[in-house]
Amino acid sequence: MVGSYGPAFIIETSYLPSGYVVIVATGGPDALSNTVAVRSHPNPAYQGLRLIPGPNTTYPLVESFSARSFGVGVRHRGSAVVLQVTTDASYTPPTKAQFGIR
Repeated sequence: MVGSYGPAFIIETSYLPSGYVVIVATGGPDALSNTVAVRSHPNPAYQGLRLIPGPNTTYPLVESFSARSFGVGVRHRGSAVVLQVTTDASYTPPTKAQFGIR
């Protein structure tokens, strides 16, 4: 965080090309008004870090592995915006290459 403007925090990131600003609303940790929600499986057996045993039941840790799964989803599409900051009145749409997309 490099500063704030009222209740807004200013954070620099290398994920955005130079000259662009992202504004995202938040209601705080686990708030229903947040832009993005973290989702977990409804079945408690599939939540958290799970140990998947290997094929040898005598030595369950041999060839076993751990698994953790979750997802994210957009909750409120209108609570985030991307803004290009320029010195003139023209607008240049960003290219996929600027965002590292092939």
